[in-house]
Amino acid sequence: MDLEETGVMKVKWTGFLLVILLFTQPVIDFEKAEAKEKVEPFRLTILHTNDVHSHLENVPYLHTAIKEERKKDGDALLLDAGDVFSGTLFFNEYLGQADAAFMNEIGYDAMTLGNHEFDKGSEVLADFIRKLSFPVVSSNVDVRLDPHLAPIMKSEIPEQAESGNIYPSIIQTVKGVKIGIIGLTTEDTAFLSAPDKKIVFQDAEKKVLEEMTKLEAKGVNHIILLSHLGLRQDKMLAQKVKGIDIIVGGHSHTRLESPLVYNMKSEPTLIVQADEYGKSLGKLTAVFSDRGVLTGWNGELLDVLGKNQIGNDVYPPDPWAVNRLEQLRGPIEKVKSMEVGTTNISLNGDRRDVRTKETNLGNLITDAMLEKANQFNPTQIAFQNGGGIRNSISAGTITLGDVLEVLPFGNTLVTLNLTGEEVLLALEHSVANVDGEAGQFLQVSGMTYRFDPSKPIGNRIMEVKIQGAPLDRSKMYGVAVNAFLAGGGDGFTVLRNAKDNGRISELHLNLYEVMSEYLTTHSPVSPQVEGRIVEEKE
Repeated sequence: MDLEETGVMKVKWTGFLLVILLFTQPVIDFEKAEAKEKVEPFRLTILHTNDVHSHLENVPYLHTAIKEERKKDGDALLLDAGDVFSGTLFFNEYLGQADAAFMNEIGYDAMTLGNHEFDKGSEVLADFIRKLSFPVVSSNVDVRLDPHLAPIMKSEIPEQAESGNIYPSIIQTVKGVKIGIIGLTTEDTAFLSAPDKKIVFQDAEKKVLEEMTKLEAKGVNHIILLSHLGLRQDKMLAQKVKGIDIIVGGHSHTRLESPLVYNMKSEPTLIVQADEYGKSLGKLTAVFSDRGVLTGWNGELLDVLGKNQIGNDVYPPDPWAVNRLEQLRGPIEKVKSMEVGTTNISLNGDRRDVRTKETNLGNLITDAMLEKANQFNPTQIAFQNGGGIRNSISAGTITLGDVLEVLPFGNTLVTLNLTGEEVLLALEHSVANVDGEAGQFLQVSGMTYRFDPSKPIGNRIMEVKIQGAPLDRSKMYGVAVNAFLAGGGDGFTVLRNAKDNGRISELHLNLYEVMSEYLTTHSPVSPQVEGRIVEEKE
């Protein structure tokens, strides 16, 4: 019978359908909702380091920390944001080969090039990269005309990157999700290091946009920027370039205890950075939506050198790394006996003297700092805290070991731009506890000052001359200091404030290297006490 023939049958049939729909539709919706609930969000763990600068003495602890974190997430990415090279005798002796062996052993996934990777020229860098068991990424370094690096520079974006090559970006697949990793190197490398003149450091923002476009065309919507630009530049990129999920940074040696977050109202961008020298391991856990947008995150720095409450290592040193490190130390001890210069007179590093008055060794160190800093930035004066000078040197031959006993802390050279008023405040702090022989007392170069310890603290400096001219409180001066002081060490908040305001240039040259080079160039040396610092006597 045609259902349209009677209204009764039509109503009954319609009711029957209605009943079926009423009883079956909620079941279908419930099943769909249940299926959606079962879809887990994509979670990505990133372990990261930066600016290790060949401090291999910390690597055994770092390796243990990495292994512990991999037990929690075996798919974690391990990335390095550059400046593996330069800073210790391990690098001077092994030219990056020892660093490569440690990085291979623990299994890095990628690194970018820092400016110091170019310190020893292209051949040394190429040898290092070929040794690696993972790829290097840097999108804005054009090495096509360099005979050593051109053969290992690839232009394509691989989904299976080959070790020992440089790529502008790569794709890593984690838990079935494609992750794009783009590398960037500071454009300042051209004058911060010693790259071949044929190498071109291109505009970072332009190149990262190009790589993002290419990655998106390959269906990649999770973007990590492995950046050796420094925190200030990373902040600018986070705000200007949309679509970057995570910036793993380096170059500025910044200790970010938790991620910086930009673009919260749209698509968030995180910035992380893990201090320096392998003292910390950065850990970031990020959660993404199915569109590749960050929806949650947690970042922290793990203190790999930390101790627990009873004084034991939180991360006991990895046995393999300890054994390998001991093998590497043998030749280092021989290096310490290497002659770097000679002195006609004894160089006074007596603890009391360097903390209370001008000494000839203090003059030599600060002269070396000032000379080296002027190769990078216009610099008028240099400061070195007396507490950082730990030994004297007898007349005669000077070995590298002698220099290391004088400057044992691995401090690096930086320059700050200070107003004359800030220079005066620094000097006042320098002499504030001269009676207590505090380490804050400054040895100086490029200037002279007079002080009266009998006057109230904050009013003890009587006369200051910079390069022979009276101090101008409103003028800006270039000042060479060590990184410890620039970070506010020994109570120099005035220097830390300048650093925090961005008035700093990180040269990343170890002070022992600066002093050794100066001695090699100027030997035999005969520095004198010449009235740079004068205490007024009653």
